[in-house]
Amino acid sequence: MNAKGIFAGFLAGLVVGGIAGLLLAPSSGAETRQKIRDELEEAVEKVKSEAENLREKAEEFTSKAKEILEEKTEELKEVIEKGKEAIREKKEELSAKFLKKEEA
Repeated sequence: MNAKGIFAGFLAGLVVGGIAGLLLAPSSGAETRQKIRDELEEAVEKVKSEAENLREKAEEFTSKAKEILEEKTEELKEVIEKGKEAIREKKEELSAKFLKKEEA
């Protein structure tokens, strides 16, 4: 199950549970409607808070991922450069050996 599905389930359960609790409580219609409004407002605030937390976590994750990608890119560039240097050295070594054989 993905994070969106879990979050949606959490929100639905929160709202349904709150409303069910209010409807089953003994009180007048006006009191019940006010309690429902209050519960919905509280649920909206919780949703906003959770959404902000998720946004912050997503930003942290993105930042860390970018940092790791940059590090790995630099490491790869270094490895490629070392490989190129090793090839140049081997090429020079083989050229020198080939020239010595031709001279002999």
